[in-house]
Amino acid sequence: MMQREDRQFVDAFARGLAILEALSREQRPLNNGELSRATGLPPSTVSRLTHTAMALGYLRFSQSKRAYELTPKNLTLGYPVLAGMTLLDRARPLLKQLSEETGETVGLVIRDGLHVTFVEVVQGSELVAVRLATGGRLPIAVSAAGIAILAAMPDRDRRILATRVRAHLAKRGGNVETFNAKLVEATELGICFIRDAWRRGIGGIAMGLENNGEMAAITIPIATGSVSEMDMHGRLADALRATIDLLRGTAGGAHSVQTGTPSEARRRSH
Repeated sequence: MMQREDRQFVDAFARGLAILEALSREQRPLNNGELSRATGLPPSTVSRLTHTAMALGYLRFSQSKRAYELTPKNLTLGYPVLAGMTLLDRARPLLKQLSEETGETVGLVIRDGLHVTFVEVVQGSELVAVRLATGGRLPIAVSAAGIAILAAMPDRDRRILATRVRAHLAKRGGNVETFNAKLVEATELGICFIRDAWRRGIGGIAMGLENNGEMAAITIPIATGSVSEMDMHGRLADALRATIDLLRGTAGGAHSVQTGTPSEARRRSH
């Protein structure tokens, strides 16, 4: 994790962020031993970092669970980012409509280095809907949203980032051939379909879009044991395309986000 060959890289800062990121990913309190295993840092280092984070107000210790948890102060780091994302304001009602229509969880995702981060999540009503949290991160290489963002990029930018993703994937023993095939498919179709790549039993559908020079995607994560490929390529893909069309129309000023639900958008297009 630590980039010691870079003389400008501050290891201590990176270690502190690793603690916060581990707690964000797990979405539950963790003790020092669990944080050590999650970050790969020595227990003594973790102990000093959690003590410092508590002193600064970013962590608190749960006496009942005997573990550390994030405090609301962490939200202050994300608010300026979200406040500047006009796309988020436009997308929020459409994400809600899409989730209500499909019953599935829906998320708005942005690129975060070689990962993607969920900046908005609407939980699905179906019992088997995948549960995700705002702030969650996934590698580009194994996520529908990451590949969809890559596919929506200009050719030169896509080639540069895809090369970095392949190197990162190969270093960790991932399947580069599958990534390449999915990227080609998503580029040709304008939509990405993934099944059982990130975790067995989990898949997703996503489409990318550009927002003032930044790349984003809307994604529908699904439980592959309950949602068939036919359903992904049919009902869910249709609903996602209609949502993206509405959002792009909003971005261009041609429509308001209140112009209709995804199903209404499909009816108007026929």
